[in-house]
Amino acid sequence: MDVAQRIPESEYRQQLTDECHQVYEMINKAKAQGYDPKLEIEIPMASDLAERTQKLLKFLHERDTATQIRELNKKHDGNRELMALEIARIVCAESYLYGVKDTCQTCNGTGEIKRGRGSISCDSCGGAGFTLSYKSEVLTNTIQETLEAYENSNKSSDRLRQAICMYHGICAGLAVLTEGILVAPLEGVVSCRVITNDDGSNCLAVNFAGPIRSAGGTGQALSVLIADILRRDFNLGTAKCKYEEIERYKEEVMLYRGLQYRPSNPELEILAGNCPIFVDGEGVGKEVTGQRDLSRVKDNKVREGALLVMCEGLVLKAPKILKYVDQLNLDGWDWLNQFLKTKKGSSEIKPNPKYMAEVLAGRPIFGMPMETGSFRLRYGRSRLAGLATTACHPASMKATSGFVSIGTQLKYERPGKGTVVTPCDSIQGPYVQWLDGSAHRVQDSEEIPLCLPNDVEYTIQKVWDLGELLVPVGEFLENNHPLLKSPYVPEWHRAHLAEQGISFPKDFAESISQSKIYQVPLNPEFVAVGWQDLSAQEAYQLLSGLSAPNFVVPEDLRELVYRLNINIDSAGRLWGPESHLVLHLLSEVTLSAPQEGTGLDYLNSLADFEIRPRTTYRIGCRMGKPEGSKMRDMKPSRAHCLFPIGKSGGNTKLINNAAPKDEKVGISSRFCPKCKQETHKSYCSGTEDRPHELTMTNYHEKKWRSIGMKELWDSALDRCEVTTPPATKGVENVKNAEGVTEPLEKGILRSKHGVSVFRDGTIRFDMVDITMTHFRPREVGLTVEKARSLGYLVDSVDDTCELFTQDIVIPQNCVEDLVRVCQFTDDLLGKLYGMKPYYNVENPEDLMGQLIMGIAPHTSGAILGRIIGFTTVKGHYGHPFYHAAKRRNCDGDIDAIIMLTEGLLNFSRQFLPRSRGGQMDAPLILTMGINGAEIDKEALNVDTSWNYTPAFYDLTWSDTPPGPKKALDTGIEIAEDRLGTSGESEGFGFTHDTTDCNEGPAWNPYNDKSFTLTMRQKTMAQFALGEVLFGVDNLKQSAKLIDTHLIRDMRGNLRAFGQQKVRCTKCGAKYRRVPISGTCMTISGKTTDPFTGEEVEVQCPGNLIMTVSHGSVSKYDSLMGDIIARYGCEDYITQLYNYVSYWVEQTFEDPSRGKQQTLW
Repeated sequence: MDVAQRIPESEYRQQLTDECHQVYEMINKAKAQGYDPKLEIEIPMASDLAERTQKLLKFLHERDTATQIRELNKKHDGNRELMALEIARIVCAESYLYGVKDTCQTCNGTGEIKRGRGSISCDSCGGAGFTLSYKSEVLTNTIQETLEAYENSNKSSDRLRQAICMYHGICAGLAVLTEGILVAPLEGVVSCRVITNDDGSNCLAVNFAGPIRSAGGTGQALSVLIADILRRDFNLGTAKCKYEEIERYKEEVMLYRGLQYRPSNPELEILAGNCPIFVDGEGVGKEVTGQRDLSRVKDNKVREGALLVMCEGLVLKAPKILKYVDQLNLDGWDWLNQFLKTKKGSSEIKPNPKYMAEVLAGRPIFGMPMETGSFRLRYGRSRLAGLATTACHPASMKATSGFVSIGTQLKYERPGKGTVVTPCDSIQGPYVQWLDGSAHRVQDSEEIPLCLPNDVEYTIQKVWDLGELLVPVGEFLENNHPLLKSPYVPEWHRAHLAEQGISFPKDFAESISQSKIYQVPLNPEFVAVGWQDLSAQEAYQLLSGLSAPNFVVPEDLRELVYRLNINIDSAGRLWGPESHLVLHLLSEVTLSAPQEGTGLDYLNSLADFEIRPRTTYRIGCRMGKPEGSKMRDMKPSRAHCLFPIGKSGGNTKLINNAAPKDEKVGISSRFCPKCKQETHKSYCSGTEDRPHELTMTNYHEKKWRSIGMKELWDSALDRCEVTTPPATKGVENVKNAEGVTEPLEKGILRSKHGVSVFRDGTIRFDMVDITMTHFRPREVGLTVEKARSLGYLVDSVDDTCELFTQDIVIPQNCVEDLVRVCQFTDDLLGKLYGMKPYYNVENPEDLMGQLIMGIAPHTSGAILGRIIGFTTVKGHYGHPFYHAAKRRNCDGDIDAIIMLTEGLLNFSRQFLPRSRGGQMDAPLILTMGINGAEIDKEALNVDTSWNYTPAFYDLTWSDTPPGPKKALDTGIEIAEDRLGTSGESEGFGFTHDTTDCNEGPAWNPYNDKSFTLTMRQKTMAQFALGEVLFGVDNLKQSAKLIDTHLIRDMRGNLRAFGQQKVRCTKCGAKYRRVPISGTCMTISGKTTDPFTGEEVEVQCPGNLIMTVSHGSVSKYDSLMGDIIARYGCEDYITQLYNYVSYWVEQTFEDPSRGKQQTLW
């Protein structure tokens, strides 16, 4: 494969860096004017893991941690776990030796700040009441000097100081483990405490919270090991759990439903009784009924973070912990050997129905486990695969009526759990039987009509085979799945011949000749894929039923032909390459029928050459999440501005309606130290009469007060030069701790340009992650001139280019909105900041080359990227390194992009919610470049070979399924092999090409906006498709769907009906019980009494209605009945449905009961 040249990777990265610096310089000038919460950009740039770690954690800002991490990286040869263990100890030592206590200025040493009528923990000091500044030695002393001084020091008995130092160490170590991009170090580890055991000894307690989940099992487990290493330096003892504390863990495990692994009670006793660290956590959700108000446990609610660390970290990652315990020669961890799992059982590959554990309405099953008719395994990586992305033929997608589209998530049987599919037209498509009785392998997707199976124009009778699923070897490596026996495919045959210096055969006769002379298997192009599925008796029956001279297949034998997947016309005549073998062997058929074996065995008994199977394993799958891409809106209503308006904006939350009322809103109360005026703004420059230099205001509290909204609104309209105010939506209340708001001008301009805001001030676009390593300019809309300007030195739009690691191809359906975002940003720069526009975007092509930030929901850092083109797919193509840098793979994950200039200008940490997890999904850091050694290790398993060797294929034919790592000994190259070389991020290969990355169904009936299908219609289409697909059993599908979705929904809604609240139709207020007055109690405003002249409160005039209606409870009742009647169902599920349906009927005996109606 010829790949076009491109500029050097170093030059490409320098271009991105230079342009990014220019944007930062421009935005800093804008922010310096004081309209935003800070005078500078709040997203620092970072070049690598070391710099990300230092800038992510506030307590590292004054240190030289980045240099230390780089030194440790060289010392430990990139072993991130050892780096984390050592940097944790260094950071802890620095905090202890060089930290100086300073009273927190935000809370004045109280550890709390006012919020409404109460108070919340201070963010600046974490509730400690003090912060640490650092002596100059923290920058001048070497690692060795610091550790020597730390080991020789007399440890203070100050428990709080010890706890803070160890907390710093744990967070720093965890940040290194998680590439400095995840939220776990910020919010997953809440605090540390030094607590006392019953025997009087002290031990360390670490308080974990829910966001520790993002660190994964390894991060969770090693954070406990780090804590154990640090507590030894302070001579703290091991935790000794009390009986009631162990019992508390048992009840919490029973109550919490979010665990991958649920330890038994004896296992919990071992865990809690022996763990050297007291694993504590923040309480969330349900409360425990027993073992309440324990002295060392602060909360009576289930401790989510503690359970994740105990059950998923320590148990599932026991081998990894013990590996480093042995390496560091630590004692006290021998008990963990009891959790080492030894795999037992046979090596036989069996059907795995786990992917069908949950089946949802409107999302079909495409194949039962290892069932004939499902996708067939084929090894290889297309240029649109890897990192959990696989590929199938575009015709296979259309054969599913578009339910499988590019970017659709499939839950599949093996080798992993989920995948996203992309097109590859160089593999086999589906085998389709048409209404006239003819059938053939479809290699041109245009032959298949894109319509639903229950539509009149549907011309397919049966899909006997879905075609091949192209699965890279890297997927087996990543999931540690044994290698499956490979089918004998053309690329294997070609390599087989090349080893002996034989050219590829031109026709069937030459192939037969080669097989006999050189003792090579028959060219697989002439072998039907279904011979393995037929018995020897059935094969004999078919061959003996064909007679000269026409060789027409009798009606009663045609099903055998369909199962074989041999092309046949409506008259019953065989045609196509697979028919040659059948006709060739007819003369060898004897009168005696075979007694056992498969059809392939029978063929090999007739032929004097070897025939290998074209099919070995089939992979069952079902539809998971549909593909999707759109602008992200805040819930429950689309907001334009982070500005609170309380209830005065009504249900629509329009600032236009709230401004004239000027009612009290929950907003920041701040005071200017210069002019002493109260304001809600972060910076003050005085008044028109008494101006002064721009000064930061001092926060006092967040309170409900009037701020003169009418004047603010009118002033903003004037500044934006708007005569007719656009409908601008605010928010009822801002969620951040200090009540910080945006300027109203931003909301007005967003409304004007038709874009909305997210909770952190940015405008985001969510889209499915899809892998791409190579592209052609034509398919992404690039001209030769534009491609060359972007660094791709092509001569034609059909040249194959290797994608730069930070370039992305975005979905076409988001382009118009992105253009409006750019126009909004330019408008904002001019109207509010008085600066020149930056983007000057007029049409979609102007977006090519623009910089973006890519961010994943569970992270706290963004990756710099660049738009190079557009795709009709509802997802975005990116290099596997780009997706892995966000700690994501492409198994259906959805991430966001933010236009760089817009994000830098409008993002502020001050907007983030105070609640736990508020810093998640926020671009707190921007990574400028991608280093293959510092991304998620899954990307390093992407195979980069141009072809798979015959040795690999031979390996898969071993007597027992070999381990996936053995593939690396057969010449298979993966990305990890290229680390540290000039080809680390370039020179990747792929084994299978495809014509067009956009070739697939134009729509998916599940979520396409042009289809207004009800859920009932989607579900009936799902079962109609099940009747067409040979690999689907609708009886099992109906049982799974009713059991795991429909019946649960109906039972849950029935329960909700009995516990429902009532809601006001006007203001949206909800009440657990109906007010005695029978009317809404919300105060919607104030007015003056015309008789007394007094100001009186006005009550909301809205009606109260129930929140759960009869229709929402019974919406699936008739659907389930129809499915059972038409397609059948298991007896148990049928009886369960009958009982639940009866309960619903009894609950709503009176047809008028339960309807959404007023209560008075």
